[in-house]
Amino acid sequence: MPSQRDEGMPPTCIRGPVDATDPSAVSAVTRPSWVPPLSDIAFLIPILVLFWCTTGVAWLLTDSDTGWHIRTGEWILSNGRIPAVDIFSFTRPGSPWFAWEWLSDVVMAAVHHITGLGGIVLLCIVLLGLTSTCIYRNAVAESGHRLIAIVLTALGMAASTIHWLARPHLVTPLLAAVFLGTLIRVQRSGKSRLLMVLPPLTMLWVNLHGGFFVGIVLLITYALGSVVEDFIQEDRFCVRTRAKNYALTAVACLAASILNPYGYRLHIHVAQYLGASFYIQRISEFQSPDFHSFSAAYFETLLVLAIAAAFWHFSAGRPTQVMLLLSWAHLALFSVRNIPIFAVVSVPGIASALREWLEHARSSNSLRWLQRLSASVSDLEAGLQFLASRRKRGRLHCIPRLAVLTLGVLLAYPGHFKALRAEFDPNRFPVMAAFALPRQTTAKSIRLYANWQWGGYLIYRLWPSLKVFDDGRTDFYGPAFVQDGLDVWDAKSNWSTILAQYHVNAALLPVDSALATVLRERPDWIPVYQDSVAVLFERTDGRK
Repeated sequence: MPSQRDEGMPPTCIRGPVDATDPSAVSAVTRPSWVPPLSDIAFLIPILVLFWCTTGVAWLLTDSDTGWHIRTGEWILSNGRIPAVDIFSFTRPGSPWFAWEWLSDVVMAAVHHITGLGGIVLLCIVLLGLTSTCIYRNAVAESGHRLIAIVLTALGMAASTIHWLARPHLVTPLLAAVFLGTLIRVQRSGKSRLLMVLPPLTMLWVNLHGGFFVGIVLLITYALGSVVEDFIQEDRFCVRTRAKNYALTAVACLAASILNPYGYRLHIHVAQYLGASFYIQRISEFQSPDFHSFSAAYFETLLVLAIAAAFWHFSAGRPTQVMLLLSWAHLALFSVRNIPIFAVVSVPGIASALREWLEHARSSNSLRWLQRLSASVSDLEAGLQFLASRRKRGRLHCIPRLAVLTLGVLLAYPGHFKALRAEFDPNRFPVMAAFALPRQTTAKSIRLYANWQWGGYLIYRLWPSLKVFDDGRTDFYGPAFVQDGLDVWDAKSNWSTILAQYHVNAALLPVDSALATVLRERPDWIPVYQDSVAVLFERTDGRK
């Protein structure tokens, strides 16, 4: 835990933020009432990005895992306990299951019960808005430059849209931003007692999402960076205090993470899942970014800035920033699911480097246009600092509240605006087929094969009357079973053997899939329903 020697830390241990203007030079006038604080604008950035850069609120529902998360939460609320075995599939009934995001599932189920999918979408937008606000505040705390902070926050949020999905993982960037903000303030002020909030936060995090280890990694990074930095400065006192406080807090957070329904077994499970090369090779969100996607330009810009900022901080003797920027840049290149955390971690470090670059350009004999740019940015920042210094305390943050309320009404009554419809895309999921499925099959017990990407949607629409072959819980099914499902999907030579092994008597497939083409040529499989998205086959030989 943090040391009690907070107040005795020498000035060299404290790195305070730099203000762009001298507060004493600001005249005593009130801030114009029509000018909102930039933290409120930061909250609105995800809403603007969602409608400007994506297809609208349905973008958050492009992954069917949302469905089984909601139904899991409903089961927990109905039964008063966390499921220990599988409840959704007919292929793995009774097998042990880690419902490791159970608390998020409960929240999603409660929101869905009251407001439907529109409430789920609104909840996700609020989480993204809070994340954006935390990123902005961290960037201001690190750089003291509001203009740079708000621009980089917008860039970071736009780069992370690739993983904006209505799933529990949205809490991890938010809590990572809270962790990082605490660490920045501890480093700036020397008040290590602030670290005491992190272990309880970890206990909450571990029950919301499996990304809780990100906070521990951040603590370890700050501990190692403090050791290197203080040895460079030959300040052994800071080595014994700051590094020790970070390390002990990391240990305390690790201990707090044991407080989950599965104890230490969850850590083993998560490590085995994330360390399996099978998933890295076959699941898109585990793979490297596609630089042909629409969000690639934002990510590339952030990546270039992060690498440049890492070199700048290296030259300035700031190893903590170097390790944060380069390590998470590498992880973002390794897997797209790390891009949102990369945005959270990189924006403050980039902001401080950009501020110093501009100040250096203004004071040095650099290009004239660069000096003019630096002067213009400084003038704009001086205005923002002036407005911020006049901001009244105890604000109600009316703009974010009004935006959330307005968006909630629009989601409830979207009218003809497709971008406001909180629904699973009927061009992506078997929406019409799910209506027809119970009526079209003659089997008393349907044992349906469908792509695991459709499994979560079918659970949402038809469970418990229908159980699925598999779904997005790839950590539960395991590599061998997932590979069997992929073999069937690709219509490989063993597809019929696998379906017979699990007594499958129906198949719901995309109309243009390889297996659908094969089944159309088989006399023992007949199509009983088809629309523009899906085709439903039934086995006719009576086998179940």
